[in-house]
This record gives sequence, structure tokens and C-alpha cells, in this order.
Amino acid sequence: MPSHPYLTDEELALLNELCRQDEPQAQLNLPLVLDASIGPLLDQATRLELKLELGDIKLIFPVALKHPVASQEQAELSSPSIITNTGHPRAWRLPNPQHLQLVQPNGRPLAAEIRDLSTNGMRLLSRRSLFGLHSNKRVTLRLGQDQELTLQLRLVRQHKGLQFWLTAVRFELSMADSRTLSDFVFRGFLEQINKGQEP
Repeated sequence: MPSHPYLTDEELALLNELCRQDEPQAQLNLPLVLDASIGPLLDQATRLELKLELGDIKLIFPVALKHPVASQEQAELSSPSIITNTGHPRAWRLPNPQHLQLVQPNGRPLAAEIRDLSTNGMRLLSRRSLFGLHSNKRVTLRLGQDQELTLQLRLVRQHKGLQFWLTAVRFELSMADSRTLSDFVFRGFLEQINKGQEP
């Protein structure tokens, strides 16, 4: 019996293979056997995707073919977009991400804790309001010792609780930075799945 309710052990191993390498944005090569007559259709495709649904979570992997037209293809998969559909579709949020730091332009850490992180936004917990008159804030997100992403945070909403402010923000990234953050979020997603596997 598989140890995951939706995935066989082989499928879970395949997902983990994407993140086994230490390099960010690692790609996984998969051999595909395709009917030769499908080659012309693939040549015309502007975007190929592999979709995997796990309950209310959908993973959408970008697929790049290395040798089009041949009947034996080599396909490269990179880190997926992860979408949840609990009412309305939105980017999956990695809860309580570890080893991240938000830094202000003056070099000081932003006095806020990242409660959850997606590929286009995050929720922050702080002791005071993070936004004054302006609804934008520029910060650097440090994903580790050698990875930094510059973000222009846009306020979505903020709520003052008894002791803390909960602030939701959105941001947009360049293609390269988006791939880096997608890789980080996907690694966190797999860590959560693998923790659920432990006896």
C-alpha cells in the first residue's frame, strides 16, 4: 500500500528527485515515448505542461522537450506552480517558512515574521503596522546565504489584533527570480509531504 493517499511511492520518489540536487532551479529529465505523428503538434505548441492533482492541490510543471519530432523524447521538468482550490484557486502558501529574512533598503531587518509565503505574496506578523501612508514597500528577501530577491511589496490588507498586526502583501518577480522562489516553495511543499510520511 502506498504511504501517501494520492501518490504511489514511485511517484513521490519522482517528485523528490526534482529537489535532490543542491542547485536551485534543478531540472529533472524524463524519457517519454510518444507516437511519431504527434511530433508536428509538439513543434507548434507554445507551452507544454504536466499537471498533477493531489486532492485540492494542483501542481503544474513546465515541460521542455529536448529532441522534438523523434519518437523517443527527452523532457525536462522544472519546479511547478502549486495551486490550491479551497473555494477559489490561489497560489499554495508555505506555512512558517524557515531561514528567511526580510531586509529593508537601509540594511536593517524588517521587524516582521513571515507567517506563510507563496510565489506571489506572503502574510506577515508584526508588533506594529508595517505600512504608513504608502501602500508599497521595497525589501530584500534572503532565502539563504547566497540567494536574495528584491521585492516591491504591495499592501493587500492589514488587521490589528490585540498584540500583533497581520499584514497580507503581494509582489511580482522577474522570470529568473520567480523560478528561484518557485523552487524554494516547492522544496517546502515536498518537505511537508515527506514529514507526513514519517511513522
